[in-house]
Amino acid sequence: MVTSVPPSESEFYRANGYLLVRGLFTPDECDFWATYFTDMVERGGDGWAEGGVDPNHTDPLKRYPRLLQPHRGDEVAFKFMIDQRIREYLTSFYDREPLAVQTMVYFKPPGARGQALHQDNRYLKAEPGTCMAAWLALEDIDEENGCLEVLPGTQDMPMICPSVSDTSQSFTTDMIKLPTIEPLKLIMNKGDMLFFNGSLVHGSGPNNSRDRFRRIMVGHYIEGRAEEVAHYYEPVFRMDGTLVEGFTFTDNGGGPCGHPVLQDGKLTFDMSGRIGDLSGPH
Repeated sequence: MVTSVPPSESEFYRANGYLLVRGLFTPDECDFWATYFTDMVERGGDGWAEGGVDPNHTDPLKRYPRLLQPHRGDEVAFKFMIDQRIREYLTSFYDREPLAVQTMVYFKPPGARGQALHQDNRYLKAEPGTCMAAWLALEDIDEENGCLEVLPGTQDMPMICPSVSDTSQSFTTDMIKLPTIEPLKLIMNKGDMLFFNGSLVHGSGPNNSRDRFRRIMVGHYIEGRAEEVAHYYEPVFRMDGTLVEGFTFTDNGGGPCGHPVLQDGKLTFDMSGRIGDLSGPH
């Protein structure tokens, strides 16, 4: 497949494990998706809202829970997942087309918690190779309303054993802690897309704004050479929208994870830990 992705951008992704593409989608597209999926969750989620919708709950994430896998029944979400622009970028990173396995929509209303630092392939368990995310800002995102943070230099690390997160700040309980590496906060405008690989450590803080949502859409993909993925991500689709037959899905607990160790100022990993059975949404 011939792509229009500048070689310098593909090289940056390969070297750093992520790439921020400015203005890949138009403001009109983002406004449409933000309205479409907000309407969906406000009428009850159409079966895709995690845990259901409780419009009277004190937790903002119970009033606006994330939507999980809407592409399995919603054409708008499916078309986003296999969008040609996403297809071109992901193909350029690995010199082959990826396979599509997940869509999610996050709302993060004012006062909502963020998500502690984590690695995506700990959940997807793509093998061989890794998974990739295509993370779209549906509105302007900054530190106040809970921008994404990445840890540069972690893109080639093994799966890292988690510690316990501060659940007053994160809606997930696991957290990766790495000494010496400071998070890079990514300020994004409506229509910007962040691509990153499954080993890159990333997360986001809470929404501390008074009246600003932080709505995003994300698609997850696995390398075209992958032979298996966690069972939650069945079915697997090609980027032309066709179904992949005969794929292997696993329910096992995954492989080892590493405990970070500083030796003479250098970060290494004790690989005696185990990932555990963590398949499912993240």
